[in-house]
Amino acid sequence: MNRILPRLLCLILALAASFTALADKTDIVVLKNGDKITGEIKALLRGKLEFSTDSMGTIHIEWEDIRAVISDTGQSVELANGQRFFGPLQKTENTEMVSIETEQGLVGVGMMDVVSMYPVEASFWERLDISVDLGFSWDKASNVGKYNVGLNGEVRHQKRITQATFNTELTTVEGEGDTSRSSANINHMAFRPNKRFTSYFANFEANDELGIDLRSLVGIGYGWIPMRSNHNWLLLTAGLDVNHEIPVEGESETNLEAVARISYEYFRFSDPERSFDIGLTVFPSITDFGRWRADFGTDFRLEFVDDLFWVLSLFANYDSDPISEEEDVSQTDYGVRSSLSYKF
Repeated sequence: MNRILPRLLCLILALAASFTALADKTDIVVLKNGDKITGEIKALLRGKLEFSTDSMGTIHIEWEDIRAVISDTGQSVELANGQRFFGPLQKTENTEMVSIETEQGLVGVGMMDVVSMYPVEASFWERLDISVDLGFSWDKASNVGKYNVGLNGEVRHQKRITQATFNTELTTVEGEGDTSRSSANINHMAFRPNKRFTSYFANFEANDELGIDLRSLVGIGYGWIPMRSNHNWLLLTAGLDVNHEIPVEGESETNLEAVARISYEYFRFSDPERSFDIGLTVFPSITDFGRWRADFGTDFRLEFVDDLFWVLSLFANYDSDPISEEEDVSQTDYGVRSSLSYKF
């Protein structure tokens, strides 16, 4: 009896999970070539619909290749102009429209106006994207080795997105000391009407080249999205932050800074999948007048195997008046990284 009960319980749980999975996969996608696929909508983001099926597993379909989407499940639908609608997706005779059954009634929107969509009741794990970057290079002539590790995560909600990144790089030179740079960033964006958003962010950084043992920064900003489509994002942000710095040598300082940022992202999901993003952030100090900092970064990603990407990154940092008292501290730090990235 003691052996039968655990087996019976496992059988019941397995059957329940199977029936749940079958019940969930009732969404329908109609492609422009006439094919119909039944499954479950996971998310539409950056021009690609993630769709779970029983026969093919999870597949990714370019939004521009889809004629119609039907779902009995409540969906969160965002348009390029910043509007958001919530409700099931109904069948429509117009193949260039998505019909949303909202609490106020049916709303028809253009297919190409939709830039984001996912189930309202999606679990945390269904709304989470994670990628891991690993890179290594070594030059025999100079005996210089470089190692870099990166971790990127994003969680989507109905009206907000939380992003987190971590990067660390170690450079070893034979006969000389090692140098390193590390950073961790968290950014929470709460979307508002008319393409506006509020940003809450925290950054942590250590950089031997700039003489920073630890820089801790927290701030708030207000932004505008003048361009958002299934292939492009352009964001403008302005705000304030409090910056606490501990130098490698010297006294720590805390300053109030203004923040201005511009970022652009381009992405295509036809073979091969690729994306390009570039960002510039400027930090003019308010309490230490005359000092200003700038961070620049750009990434190019190219998929060559399913979910495996080659990444080329360029970065540059500038500080007009570093607080470290080291004699050889630099105002600038820049470099190029090449790595492999896997997206979960």
